[in-house]
Amino acid sequence: MKEVQEFEDSKLGVKGLVDSGISSIPRFFVHPNFKPDPNPGARPDVIPTIDLSGVDRQDARAKIAEQISGACRELGFFQVVNHGIPVEFLDRFVGAVRGFHEQPTEEKAKLYRREEVVEWNQRAKQVGGLLMELLCEGLGVNSGALKERRFLESRVMVGHYYPYCPQPDLTVGIASHTDPGALTLLLQDQVGGLQVKFGEQWVDVVPVRGALVVNIGDLLQVMRCA
Repeated sequence: MKEVQEFEDSKLGVKGLVDSGISSIPRFFVHPNFKPDPNPGARPDVIPTIDLSGVDRQDARAKIAEQISGACRELGFFQVVNHGIPVEFLDRFVGAVRGFHEQPTEEKAKLYRREEVVEWNQRAKQVGGLLMELLCEGLGVNSGALKERRFLESRVMVGHYYPYCPQPDLTVGIASHTDPGALTLLLQDQVGGLQVKFGEQWVDVVPVRGALVVNIGDLLQVMRCA
């Protein structure tokens, strides 16, 4: 815990550690039970990509709602395209997050714990609201059911950055987990690396330029079972 606190107090971040020239990772980053999957599968067919264009037409909307509902039931993950957020903005946003992390340490230290991204928050709320409506419609309930329960009132934004790792066999960017909220919108860069557990195998979520990855969080799972 002392080493973790010293790392936090330094405000270097992982990028700062890499820039310092380390050849081995600090022990608190080591995952002792981590075993890389020797046969990870790309399997792009596993994660469906759903086109939201035409969502304002009743015939198309019903089909899209059915596709989303099916993806949520079968896997809990899918990608969406033509969601209303311009690809140019998404590219600029990824560049902004990368640019922040690549600043000198003394500049990042000023904003170490918080980074305000107003435009992303506004656009993500719109897409999240639409997806929640479609999910409700796919379940055969009032399209505003989740909104009425204030599911859009609280949001968290995280901008991850994964620099070169000198010992990738000992650690992972983020350990396997589920998301605690209701719905996650994730914007990948084109490098990839995100994996989803499908049955007993971890499969790659292949990046699609302009797409957002969507996954169902624990809260919606609990509501479904209640």
